[in-house]
Amino acid sequence: MKDYRKLCLELFGTDDENELRAIAGRMQSGRKKALTKQDLQKIIELQRSGKTTNEIAEMFGVSRQTISKYLNRKPDGDWAMRLDFMFRQKVCTEIYVDFIGKRIKIINRTDDIMKRAFGKNENPTWQDFEEFLEDRCMPRSRAYCKTILRRIGLDSFDALRILEATKGRTAEDNQYINFNYGKGMAF
Repeated sequence: MKDYRKLCLELFGTDDENELRAIAGRMQSGRKKALTKQDLQKIIELQRSGKTTNEIAEMFGVSRQTISKYLNRKPDGDWAMRLDFMFRQKVCTEIYVDFIGKRIKIINRTDDIMKRAFGKNENPTWQDFEEFLEDRCMPRSRAYCKTILRRIGLDSFDALRILEATKGRTAEDNQYINFNYGKGMAF
């Protein structure tokens, strides 16, 4: 049989019931509170201003993984694809795409408009999205266009598929695109 008084003395330095209750009250146990919408807005602002995930996590007293989970939540709606417009290793703009409804939603992760997918435009249209895709790939009129398309496995000019093959990289540019597909995405 265990001597619990002795165990309490070993673990907590006391066997006094009131002191043990006080120690238990100071201990954080159970699940941490979820971050609020205001917290999430502040996290996004901090990230946009250049703070790292680790710095933000330290400010809120949570793990880096918790901050990443909140930052990577997809917006409400039925989105088939997410494109991350990157600068080096940093996501500058998240682009959520609904091909059936021909709509997009963006979340800018930087205040630097030169690194954003749509610059100052916070509410791009489907046409803006199509122009963005075309701007990130070779021009349709490029010499030997059909030869280049065949080399990357395409029969015809399709800006989205070209970007998938090239990751949206252009000459002398540190920006590129990561592609993430939703459930049931058929391409």
